[in-house]
Amino acid sequence: MSGAAVTTQVPCPAIAGTRVIDGTLPRLQSRWADTGPIRIVAIGSSSTGGAGATKPAHSYPSQLEAALRIRFPARDITVINAGVNGNEVRDMLARLDRDVLAHRPDLVIWQFGSNSLMRGSPVETMEAQAREGVARIRASGAELMLMDLQHAGRIDTLPFRDTVLAMMQRIATSTGSAIFHRYALMKAWDDQLGPQYAKVMLDPDQLHMNDTSYRCLAMAVASTLLPGDRAATLATAATPAPAGTPPAAKISPAAAPAPAAKAP
Repeated sequence: MSGAAVTTQVPCPAIAGTRVIDGTLPRLQSRWADTGPIRIVAIGSSSTGGAGATKPAHSYPSQLEAALRIRFPARDITVINAGVNGNEVRDMLARLDRDVLAHRPDLVIWQFGSNSLMRGSPVETMEAQAREGVARIRASGAELMLMDLQHAGRIDTLPFRDTVLAMMQRIATSTGSAIFHRYALMKAWDDQLGPQYAKVMLDPDQLHMNDTSYRCLAMAVASTLLPGDRAATLATAATPAPAGTPPAAKISPAAAPAPAAKAP
């Protein structure tokens, strides 16, 4: 990632009182006290890859790197985007060694669940596969933070949404991994923005995020990773767009998976 500055003028909605993380990342926290490089790998599907953003630099991993570098400008901080549109857990397991563990990351942020939910994949299969991935990541020495579903119209109409959210929490709790509650974060934005939420924070497809929501997600994630004195106002800070920033075409998502007829 380039660490380029974030390019949005829309301030992030306040999320005071919203719990966005369960668990801790003690090794990462201790790393901020030294001067060595920090490497984070974000693996996931289109939400990580940046579908709905106007350019790759506006994906949440790119904007996360930018936010961390603002707080530690002299530090070598890299956030690697290992998101692939349309991936389910089984696809990510197949590329875990190459795309994640080969980078020897300090932290892995693993976003999954939406594609499997939309395709009606059995939740118990997704959980078994995810547990395998968690074990492999933790055995490598990296810390892990799971990231759950987005709050979006096409996710909220699915009957097993809450089952998947509970499954991800169960995995985090039982394995001692951290989990970032993206769904709760985005629901808090919805509560703040009301009828404007979908227009401001979602792609017109009502599934993917956009430049603004990716930025606000990155700021909220950064606030959970940074030491307290550097994270105090990060989640609601606004970064102005550079003058003359030209419009760009959005990153195209993969074809949306069709919901299955049978329950997972």
